[in-house]
Amino acid sequence: MKKYFHYLGPVLVSAIFALAIYLLYQKLKIYSIAQIRESMLHISHARIGISLLLMLVNYMILVGYDWLALKAIHKSLPFGRVALVSFVGQTVSYNFGALLGGTTVRWRFYSVWGFNLVEIVRLVLMLAITFWVGALGLCGAIFLFAPPVIPEELLTKMPVTDVRILGLVLFLIACSYLVICCVVRKPVSFLGRDFFFPPPHIAFAQAVVASIDIVAAAACMYVLLPADMGVSFLDFLPSYLMAQVAVVLTHVPGGIGVFELIILHLTHTTHTHIVFAALLIFRLVYYILPLLAAALMFLTYEAWQNRGWFWGLFQRGADSDK
Repeated sequence: MKKYFHYLGPVLVSAIFALAIYLLYQKLKIYSIAQIRESMLHISHARIGISLLLMLVNYMILVGYDWLALKAIHKSLPFGRVALVSFVGQTVSYNFGALLGGTTVRWRFYSVWGFNLVEIVRLVLMLAITFWVGALGLCGAIFLFAPPVIPEELLTKMPVTDVRILGLVLFLIACSYLVICCVVRKPVSFLGRDFFFPPPHIAFAQAVVASIDIVAAAACMYVLLPADMGVSFLDFLPSYLMAQVAVVLTHVPGGIGVFELIILHLTHTTHTHIVFAALLIFRLVYYILPLLAAALMFLTYEAWQNRGWFWGLFQRGADSDK
């Protein structure tokens, strides 16, 4: 039986992906491809330009994840290297998933730079903690102080009918991590390893960086929506946040289908094809273009790292021609 568990994860991810695509098709089947293409063409160049600018700002903010993780494990690197591994790692993670791509890329970079296995594992763990502290804290604060309108069919399936109660729980979970970092200064033994909580200033910086990251990414998507759709940014933000959390939890590469389905379901509008058109532009701006840039940067870095091998190959080719 054990050999079959190895295939359980990929099968579940594939099933979630297939279900998301099917449900997405059910939502969009009343629209033609021509209608969706026309909606994409109606998105102004100015809004696409603002989205591109916000994408650049957001990816600069993402450098804070790796920077803080390095500080938390008491390691340091030149800023250029931190920016390189952050951009390439985050881009690959967004498009292929943290397990399939992001962690592998970071392992490649950090191992070359002299980090051992334990240090890389601790660093990747801190990256995950940074995201969840920011996501839970921001989601909790929104539900508490600016509760969004939850669709009736979704609200009836939730364990609580008042989202402010859920918001309080999420906010307290995020705050508990910050309190632990303030109180516990000794290492905690876990699975035979000592785990050190980061100092308070690093923990609070994690929450701030992750929150700003989510807000900037949501704004990158929001500016592509038509202004007359009647959805405010505060209404859209929790929808975007829940979509991103679902993508992380399902491990579907790039969240394809899952992200679009949740955004369409939680964005209260009858202009479904217009929102979907904005989602397609957002995928191009936030996922595809950075991925192409990251691929170019990674290939350039690998070529530079192996320049001696390439030069030797060139020399042998030149000698053989003589």
